[in-house]
Amino acid sequence: MIAFREKSLWVSLLITVVIATIYGDNIYYFLKAGQSADPQAVAALITRVVIAFIVLEVVLHIALAMGEQENANLPEDERERNYRLLANNIGYWVLSIGVIGCVLQQMANSYIEAQASYPAFLSSPIELKLVVVFWVSEAVRFATEIYYYRKES
Repeated sequence: MIAFREKSLWVSLLITVVIATIYGDNIYYFLKAGQSADPQAVAALITRVVIAFIVLEVVLHIALAMGEQENANLPEDERERNYRLLANNIGYWVLSIGVIGCVLQQMANSYIEAQASYPAFLSSPIELKLVVVFWVSEAVRFATEIYYYRKES
């Protein structure tokens, strides 16, 4: 039987992958169209995606908790805590490396004059790239924790 926390992780991973795919698709078409980085369009895209993410997480976790009322309020045991901490550590490293990479790439963009030859994503606003890095780190964190749950069973 799958534990409630593992089901919750699967829901979070699924939501993260779906929303990140939609976000990535919007970025792809936004950059492919060759539009300049309109700050209002970027802010609107990020706002819509964040709101969709929050609403889906809340609604699906409420539905999951209603279906598993007896297991939803159980305290976290040592094994689950260890899995969460290990996954958080790996997710944090992915996030840190991604943020440092984005900052270094933006610095290189400001010092190199050959920006016209860059692919569109490399010259896109840093906010777009940071959201991608955040979602990749979250997906890695959820997948790592699920891996530890599955490894044990």
